[in-house]
Amino acid sequence: MEQVFEILNAINSPAVQNWGIIPWIRAICVFISAFFITIVIVSITRTPYLQLSAVGDTVEIATFRPWGVPKILRRWKRILARLDRGTEAEYKLAIMESDVLLDEMLKKMRLKGDTVEERLGRITSIMIPNVEELRGAHEIRNSIVYDPDYRISLMETRRVLEVYQRTFEQLDLFR
Repeated sequence: MEQVFEILNAINSPAVQNWGIIPWIRAICVFISAFFITIVIVSITRTPYLQLSAVGDTVEIATFRPWGVPKILRRWKRILARLDRGTEAEYKLAIMESDVLLDEMLKKMRLKGDTVEERLGRITSIMIPNVEELRGAHEIRNSIVYDPDYRISLMETRRVLEVYQRTFEQLDLFR
């Protein structure tokens, strides 16, 4: 403890005060503090923390819906618009995009796994009642991706998309 007092007395001694070092030390400390405060402010504004914590919570409370639902609804409408084009390639793309959207939702649910199959394996019928239909829809998606000769009709595509839509409804994304 006495060593601390000796250091403080040495710093406050008239000899050190006359050197003019203290104002420089203060200036350096102020600069370092300002630098770190700037880093904190920039880090907070560039991350989604403020948006999710302040804006996201307010929107969720006001609308009784999860944050980001309007964006998901726009994506879903674009997926459904693919059916109007009338080509098999568009039907396949609609199913694949629906599966990508499902994968994003499963990731947001923080389900462990590297693939959709692994995440679907962790889902119970309590979480999503139509989980078996969803696994079947995902198998059709896999057939589309891995089998270039796979054929699908408009009716089959509508049936698969209805499975995805029911799943999204059960996750409270659609009403």
